[in-house]
Amino acid sequence: MVDITTAVKDIQDKYKVIGRTEELKQIVLAHSVNKNILIEGEVGVGKTRLAKAIAEYYDTNFYRVDCSEELLPHNLVGYFEPPLVIAKGYIEDSYKNGPLALAMMNGGCLFINEINRMPESTQNSLLTSLDEGILKIPKLKTIIAHKDFFVIATQNPSAHVGVTVLGEALKDRFIWINLDYQRSEEEILIIKQESNLNSGNADKIAALSQQVIQITRENTSIRRGSSIRGAIDLATLINQYGNSNSTKNWVEAAIMALYNKIELEDGLTQSKKEIITNIVLAVLNKSDFQ
Repeated sequence: MVDITTAVKDIQDKYKVIGRTEELKQIVLAHSVNKNILIEGEVGVGKTRLAKAIAEYYDTNFYRVDCSEELLPHNLVGYFEPPLVIAKGYIEDSYKNGPLALAMMNGGCLFINEINRMPESTQNSLLTSLDEGILKIPKLKTIIAHKDFFVIATQNPSAHVGVTVLGEALKDRFIWINLDYQRSEEEILIIKQESNLNSGNADKIAALSQQVIQITRENTSIRRGSSIRGAIDLATLINQYGNSNSTKNWVEAAIMALYNKIELEDGLTQSKKEIITNIVLAVLNKSDFQ
């Protein structure tokens, strides 16, 4: 039986994962009983980082697939190269294995990023691999999955533009784990760690950066607030200014860091720059800034 608590602590220590104790427990538990894992969460909550940490912790190969509407079954499974087929026929040397075939043959983690951007025809090519550990390649071979083969997929919430609903058959083959935004105290620690803040103002810079992105998530004018990446970028930029106590510098850095990381509601008269500026000024005015 797996010591889940010890495994979680090891993963946090070895791969510098701050918090996520409950989510890691769920992932380790699911992996220990050979279940495929679907992690759902907003952009920037650390889905990919956790997947990589799990793969490295179990010392397995890592095969990544980034999904889009252009991802076809042969991109995932593999394909025969026409010139080689003409020269040699339908043999192993004529076939280029895709990430699914490689992960199944060699053992390892197949990481499927944003699986709900995958076309339905490509989704269907996953079914027998996930369910039975079998992949049939016509005219060539049948692959039986290596004992260390497993799948971690991520998806953004269904409200996001450009995503499609996963088929019921595919969803049925996954254990679902939700990743929400972390507590402010944990986000501040992450900001300090990822921004390499080591100055005397590190605590203040990290705390103010976290407060700014927190407000973007609560502001009624903003449809999608910033992930922690926005705070990390903001803190990193501020750290490079000669004066981190300048209101002008904070506003300038925040616009640079957050402009592409938020989405406004329709029909607003204010611009992104104006909304970001107002948020930064509100945070600075409430703090012991100077």
